[in-house]
Amino acid sequence: MKYIHLWLLALVVDAFSACGSYQLDEENESSQSETCRINVTPANANEFISPYPLALYLFDSDNQCVYQQNAVSEADIPVLSQAKGDYVLSVFSGLSSGDYVHPMETHPRQPLTFAEGCCANVPLIVGKNHIRLEQDTEVSVSLSYAVAGVSFSFGAFPSNVSEVTVHISPVSSAISLGGDIEDDRGYATVSCKKEDSRWVAGPVYVLPPSNASRIHLSVKLKQGDKETVYGYDYNSSFKSGNLYRFIGNEGENITLEGESQVTGWNPGVDIEFDFKDFVEEDAEDWNPDGEDLPNEGETVLYASELPEAESIWGPFYAWKVEPLSTNSVQATLLAPSQWLVKVDEARSLCETYEIDGIADWRVFSLEEAEEFRDQYSSTLTELSAFLFEYGIDRFNKYDIRYLCNDFNSTFCFYNTRILDSGTTVDYGVRFIKTVRVVKE
Repeated sequence: MKYIHLWLLALVVDAFSACGSYQLDEENESSQSETCRINVTPANANEFISPYPLALYLFDSDNQCVYQQNAVSEADIPVLSQAKGDYVLSVFSGLSSGDYVHPMETHPRQPLTFAEGCCANVPLIVGKNHIRLEQDTEVSVSLSYAVAGVSFSFGAFPSNVSEVTVHISPVSSAISLGGDIEDDRGYATVSCKKEDSRWVAGPVYVLPPSNASRIHLSVKLKQGDKETVYGYDYNSSFKSGNLYRFIGNEGENITLEGESQVTGWNPGVDIEFDFKDFVEEDAEDWNPDGEDLPNEGETVLYASELPEAESIWGPFYAWKVEPLSTNSVQATLLAPSQWLVKVDEARSLCETYEIDGIADWRVFSLEEAEEFRDQYSSTLTELSAFLFEYGIDRFNKYDIRYLCNDFNSTFCFYNTRILDSGTTVDYGVRFIKTVRVVKE
């Protein structure tokens, strides 16, 4: 059995960490003498229109979240009491929009991801401070845009075009709770709408990766049953806090409808082009290797690296991986969390469970349960230790039965019996999901 860690940015987390307000022990005088007060002030919140609520996170030197709060105003930010030591304070504006997905674990290296399409309709504003707390301290947090704004206006497409979709690459898919943008080189998907004779979209907001030297646009036109993909290279990279307006050769520059909701942007960058500047690309440039389109309801993920079987892939354990083409695979992923609950609660958890923007999880089928049990029953302790190293909950080998077969049956690792599930017993719940992963 092989356990391979594929991603350069492994999410090493403590699966049992908890987050909340730090409570000072008033009965312990020595503890009181070792605490200091932190007064947090957003230095430039007045430069942004309606930046509140602000989400505040304070992490200690062990990467534990010792304070978390959503502040609806500056007056709502309390003075914090913390033990002397080193801390990281992260502040976010925009999380309340629903465009961004909070990770399951509150850890500075855990990623905030997009709800869909690697882009958002509301800009993300971020502030970050390193604090060495040795005495009562005033902390002034400077806020700035983590995203770039992008809009499109195409005016030279044929009249029989019925749909226009744009892929923007590379962009980042996430920013950590510690305020660091991930360099994972994904792409954002933007659908245009027709207004008069032009196809327009945006502004949408994307996270620019730090290592990109150019931006590539793939524009897909649907004309009847035919789909044609065109490519265009913008020979510069996106920068956070800038607006980019891609404008076709007809008409005047467009005005950003969303610009009124934000201030402090750097001067906008207009990129004007003729449609002849676009180069027709093979369909496989949009749909890698010309493979079949995903089945209805199939989840498709886009990543810079494909998972391998029995490896850590982002926050997941990739159990099985089957090649579909040179640039895509079908992967069965294990969710990082485990619960011990009754069947009804397990069903409710499954209906609402979501991580990294991925929903619609399930329990093992009968066949999968038997296959997984047979594969790991003799090495489950080794597998659990490996998973725990990367912040993924362990399996229990000796005294838990796990739900399978749409919650109707159970299996375990200490015998081969498949039993019916009951309504009064607590069972182990481990969600899995089969996805298609396409390499960008």
